[in-house]
Amino acid sequence: MDHQQLISETVETWAKERPDLNFAAMGIGLKFDIIATATMGLAAEEIADLGINLGEFDVLATLRRNGKNGVLTPTEIASAALVSPSGLTHRLTQLEKMGHIIRQNDPNDRRSSLVRLTPQGRKIADQAIERISEHATQQVSSFSADEVEVLNTALDKVLAVISQRLTAP
Repeated sequence: MDHQQLISETVETWAKERPDLNFAAMGIGLKFDIIATATMGLAAEEIADLGINLGEFDVLATLRRNGKNGVLTPTEIASAALVSPSGLTHRLTQLEKMGHIIRQNDPNDRRSSLVRLTPQGRKIADQAIERISEHATQQVSSFSADEVEVLNTALDKVLAVISQRLTAP
């Protein structure tokens, strides 16, 4: 069964069971879920032969695009990569073992450390982002520029609502 059919059948069967509810938004949510899951899976496949997973890529990419010469504190990485400190620790350990990063004491704060991107880590980050960028471009290649703008605007609105709900007390 293809994704469109699965979503349609899910919405239709719920509508029969619960005609008092509107399931249109749920159909949109299912589409988001399928798109996100497939996109992440395909991106992971694109970089698998580089020897890193998406979580490790997030750290390398964060250092590559935000780092002052490829150097950040673990707190800065966690914040920019939207990862918990415990999840980050494992990623840093793996990347250090692979030779993609170096951890060293922060000379300005003895309680903290600095994470430095190695030349090898920079090369892997660049190769991975090239592949992921090309993959993302292919996903919207059949859209006109206007359609991309409309989609972007609509997604910005959804993201704003979700962000507001996540940050509300």
